[in-house]
Amino acid sequence: MNNVLKITGYTMRDQMRHKSVYVLLGLSILFIWMIRGCYDGGYAVNGKMLDNATVAWHVSKIVFHLIAVGMFLMAAMLSMKIFSRDQEDGSMVLFLSRPVHRWQYVLGRVAGTWTLCLAFMFLLHLTIYLTVWTKTGTLISGYLIASLVCSINLLFVIACVCFLSLFMPDVISALFTLAILFIGFISDGGYQIITSDIVRSAAPSLSPSEPGVWRMLYPKVFMVQAYADALISKSEFHNMGPFHPLLNLFFFILLIMALLLGRFNQKEI
Repeated sequence: MNNVLKITGYTMRDQMRHKSVYVLLGLSILFIWMIRGCYDGGYAVNGKMLDNATVAWHVSKIVFHLIAVGMFLMAAMLSMKIFSRDQEDGSMVLFLSRPVHRWQYVLGRVAGTWTLCLAFMFLLHLTIYLTVWTKTGTLISGYLIASLVCSINLLFVIACVCFLSLFMPDVISALFTLAILFIGFISDGGYQIITSDIVRSAAPSLSPSEPGVWRMLYPKVFMVQAYADALISKSEFHNMGPFHPLLNLFFFILLIMALLLGRFNQKEI
């Protein structure tokens, strides 16, 4: 375990040396700075003025998901070159020439990248949370818990990209992972729209058909995102299939990590 923790720390320091991390951090801070005016209120719906707390609550929900989607891209970018870069610069040989098992190296690299992405996303969500508090005096309960819930999505992205990068070029592995997410967003997003309260109230006779088995078993990245949204809104969560999306995603992460470790053990270094 000590070796895993040490490699996790090395990985975080390695990732922090990349300019792309600071570019993304700068763009994120600039984005948050630009939207700060949205919390000042002054908006009207159907001729009725909205108070600052209502405006801030809706804007914060939108920004929450934008940050989460942006973190998918960052997690994919940081993880797609972990093994190929280590092999090219000799870091992989350096690690494994010491009393470090291969599984410890893999877990440390994945855990380090995930911890960095988790901290990055939580910091951005915390900034939005504090901005709403200072602007309106309102604390959005469930906002930070929802951020931690969404971090499981980042772990899935990192594990998937790392595993695929052992078989295909780095960029293709990242694009393939994003394609998996996109299919899930289309399938699960459509189900969420059909089962939403708005559609139900507009068309009460419309009852969603039972989704196919593959849709119920597909990696539930979008559903985890929807579950986090329900935590913020304190609204009813419409799940697809018999398993909670967190259990579904934990299963896929464990499966991918097992396949990753098995494939890496056979890799020639």
